[in-house]
Amino acid sequence: MFLLLLEIVIMVSFIIYGLVKGGALGSGITSIVALFIMLFIFKLPPSAPPVTAVLIIISIGVASGALQASGGMDYMISVATKIIKKFPKAITIVAPLVCFMFVFGMGTAMISLSLEPIIAETAIKSKVNPKGALISSVLASNMALLCSPASSSTAFVIMLLMPFGISMGTYLSIVLPSTIISIVLLSLILLVVNRKVPFNEETLIAGEEMVEVTTHDNKAKYSTYVFLTCVLGIIVFGLFPGLLPQYTVNGENVEIATADLVQMFMYASAALNLLFFKVDSKKILNAPATMNALAASLVVLGGGWLGGTIFGSPGNQETLTNSLGAILGNYPWVIIILCSFVAMIIGAQTAVAAIIFPLALALGVSPLLLVIIVQCLNVNFIIPAQPTMLLACELDRTGRTKTYNFIVPGLAITALSIVVSYGMTLFI
Repeated sequence: MFLLLLEIVIMVSFIIYGLVKGGALGSGITSIVALFIMLFIFKLPPSAPPVTAVLIIISIGVASGALQASGGMDYMISVATKIIKKFPKAITIVAPLVCFMFVFGMGTAMISLSLEPIIAETAIKSKVNPKGALISSVLASNMALLCSPASSSTAFVIMLLMPFGISMGTYLSIVLPSTIISIVLLSLILLVVNRKVPFNEETLIAGEEMVEVTTHDNKAKYSTYVFLTCVLGIIVFGLFPGLLPQYTVNGENVEIATADLVQMFMYASAALNLLFFKVDSKKILNAPATMNALAASLVVLGGGWLGGTIFGSPGNQETLTNSLGAILGNYPWVIIILCSFVAMIIGAQTAVAAIIFPLALALGVSPLLLVIIVQCLNVNFIIPAQPTMLLACELDRTGRTKTYNFIVPGLAITALSIVVSYGMTLFI
């Protein structure tokens, strides 16, 4: 048991050190260094690297980069901006739903970074306390990533759970409605709470208003339509796998895996941008979405490979089964605490899933329970390192939005999602 705890301490220390020194990229690199220590010093047998997860992230990154290079993401931001500004007095409810909808469609939280200045200024101009709208929008954007088929974290979690009988249809039928209901409930609570706080225009901190780009060429619009059509294709074929081609190899039925389906549609989106809209391939490679995806893929590769090696070794498996396995057998809800703790430290949803979910499944945790508690992968609001959270605090010119203000609403919306998800399972 001592060696296992020592290995876990080394893993966590290297991951945190990498995050502090080099962000996501640094975390991935230091995880590989820790893996080297596990293999050569602790003599743990190596696990298989999470290659499929890395391939999914890269494909989504390339597709998102092509969309960004074509101007499609800016076009989507302008559309979202118009919706938010149309309902200024109800911004505490409208803004998080808009953020959720667009992150769900695009599969990246980057779009919420561009919407936060709009949310803050629209609220201030309408004499509405921006604190509630900003907090709920940040949390809604994070939660949308675990609902979107165009998100690497969603695709990876579904890929892990499919061998245990959890299809994309089952996953989305639980996670999607429970997340939307939780967002609405939290927004209503924050709306009531913030109405009790008087808005004093004289206390506003001076700041520059965002200059909006409202004109977009047809290339940006058509590129967006192509991307969203490919996302729709993933949803349709994921929900109705009978529509996919059927193959027989050596007398056995062979199907297209969900992970492969996501990659094919994402690369198809990028290919159409290259062929029909003449998007420069160099711009795709240099797009922030592509670079972020490459960094995220390294986090998953390093963290998943390291975690798989530590928790998958026969000796550690026996130790975990005798200790943690017995606890989870009697108190399965403990996985909520375990998952939330790791998410708080690492912060990357896919990396946390790559470490915790295979371990939980190996210890006999129900795959359906992992679907119910999947939003625990989003407990990254306790340690203030998330860009969307930090930006929201900077943009609030009333000075009321602080990093610690996200903790209680974040825990509340996570708890709500778990309760509602459990309720959804009763109808499946």
